Amino acid sequence: MRTFGKWIWRFMVIFSFIVNIILVVVLLVLGLFIFEIKNQIAQPLITGLHQTAVGLDNATIDWTIPVRDSIPLDLTIPLSTRTTVVLAAAVPLTVDASIVLNGQNIPVDVSLSLPEGTALDVFLNLDVPVQQTVPVSLDVRAVIPINQTQMHDPITNLGLLFEPLAIGLTNLPDNFAEAGTMVSNVLSGNPPNLLAENDYTRQPWPGYSITAGLDYPLVGELMPNENRPQVIGFVPTGGIPALDQQVRPEVYAQGGPAAVNAQARQQAEANGIPAYTYDGTMGQFYVEQQAQNITVDGDSQAAGTGGSEGSPINEGDQGIMPTPMATAAP
Repeated sequence: MRTFGKWIWRFMVIFSFIVNIILVVVLLVLGLFIFEIKNQIAQPLITGLHQTAVGLDNATIDWTIPVRDSIPLDLTIPLSTRTTVVLAAAVPLTVDASIVLNGQNIPVDVSLSLPEGTALDVFLNLDVPVQQTVPVSLDVRAVIPINQTQMHDPITNLGLLFEPLAIGLTNLPDNFAEAGTMVSNVLSGNPPNLLAENDYTRQPWPGYSITAGLDYPLVGELMPNENRPQVIGFVPTGGIPALDQQVRPEVYAQGGPAAVNAQARQQAEANGIPAYTYDGTMGQFYVEQQAQNITVDGDSQAAGTGGSEGSPINEGDQGIMPTPMATAAP
């Protein structure tokens, strides 16, 4: 047993020595290349993810949809109006009349002509049938800032996850000289603020390769009041709590994202705002509403109750692009 114990002890000493040598070599290599790793791998990766979130949030969709179609019209328009018509040609008139001569009525034929250009005041009261096809040719332009839609919240949440890391990496030293200065400041009691504003934070996203909203004439038009979205007051949950608290201190002063969102939900319910408009279930609500209004042979039926193709609602697409509605042959 004593011999076996000495063998185990020698093995552990030799193994520990080898492991320590390997660790020292690894640390030396990391020390020599730590700034290369930081500048060439870590910082581009983290700042790239944060930049992408910022770029998505600041992006604007600008797309023109050409509409070329024909609309069949089959309707009757009631017309009741007073108007003036102008004769395009002379109108001859022959009427029976009578004249009084010496107290006697003598029948005569009177011939006259209304000259071209005569204006006649007439009253129209009739039903005008309209049965024709009207061609439609227009271009519908949509300019949609992403940060004015619900996509702003998840994109912002992604940005908050990487924002403190991206800022901290850009504020870390890039070489041994800057590292020495930082260590000196720390030892002197003046540690740097790694989340301080810098050139990166002032403009994370440099710009886009194409324009959006250029020469858009309706940019000043107000959205109809009935279509304006209401601000609920929810805030993104954020990223790493300890770092997120430094990025958004005003949120944590109110108890954090969970407390702010709970209060916002209560306020929305008190105001009678339907939950599906803000809790992410609008897609499912759309599917349910569509399922209640499936038309087959002109009759409104519930989903799955009629039609050769069954329910036309594809629940997998969350109601964004439902499949064409099934209609029976006439």
